[in-house]
Amino acid sequence: MSSSEFPPFLSPRLSPQTDSYNGDDGSVLKPSPINLDRSLPPTIISPSFTPDTVPSTPVPIPVISTPQPSDGLPDVLPEVECVVRARIPTTSGTEIFLHLYKNNVDEKEHLAIVFGNKIRSKSLDRAREGETEMDRMIRGAYVGRLYPGRQTSREDQTNAEEDTAKDTATLVRIHSECYTGETAWSARCDCGEQLDEAARLMSKENEGIVVYLRQEGRGIGLGEKLKAYNLQDLGADTVTANILLRHPADARSYSLATAILLDLDQTEIRLLTNNPDKIAAVEGKHREIKVRERVPMVPIAWRMNSGGIRSKEVEGYLKTKVRISCL
Repeated sequence: MSSSEFPPFLSPRLSPQTDSYNGDDGSVLKPSPINLDRSLPPTIISPSFTPDTVPSTPVPIPVISTPQPSDGLPDVLPEVECVVRARIPTTSGTEIFLHLYKNNVDEKEHLAIVFGNKIRSKSLDRAREGETEMDRMIRGAYVGRLYPGRQTSREDQTNAEEDTAKDTATLVRIHSECYTGETAWSARCDCGEQLDEAARLMSKENEGIVVYLRQEGRGIGLGEKLKAYNLQDLGADTVTANILLRHPADARSYSLATAILLDLDQTEIRLLTNNPDKIAAVEGKHREIKVRERVPMVPIAWRMNSGGIRSKEVEGYLKTKVRISCL
């Protein structure tokens, strides 16, 4: 890709800094905190305030005003119910709680991957007629941790963790299923990388939610997605391939994600996305959820000299996503 094809938030390539340069009066100056701004193009000078960040940590963007929701958003959110929840120890050492949902819109099993054990599902915790304490523990409606011999779903007060007040909104990623990128090691997209990055950031905070929606291939399904890949090899881009197959450019919906977040008692969130348009879609037509910050996800290959997914296919894919703002 040429430099003109990269998105505007990337910094321009700079020439190496010289040890000295000529001042306005012809004197030789050395770079220093006082005269450093004289040695750099004015367009990339940092403001006096620089956010406190560490390498590989994205800088959140406050959401001052939300774009107006589109007319395509449903007036009423889908009905969702968490059927079961289970603790999953991960290879990185982080524990997550996997929530499986059913709904009244489709027959798919959508998921919420919850980091930390303080976020609760209201529908899961709701008492069900005729169930025993063992029934509740088996479906995951328990507090604390399970252990051999446990008799009640309610945590013993002596083992209960102290609940501290939250001063930040929960970090959330709305992620659409991508078998090829997450399981088949595809270098056609960065979906697997984005899922891993979301997990890394939420592990650092020991809290977060990935709402995993089963809408493969921007909602067209795996079979049609593979046909689209063949069309891409014939010269079409991601969007054009879907249209040639008589599908919308993007058939995804986020109303289920909004309903799941509300079930998890999340009314204010930080949204992990590159697409500002997704804010309105997740907030819902009646602004049931408030997105306080948008946290960008810049591809690793764009911000580091090594690592990340690097291929001509993913370059074309990312270029199309930037062009149509469908990240």
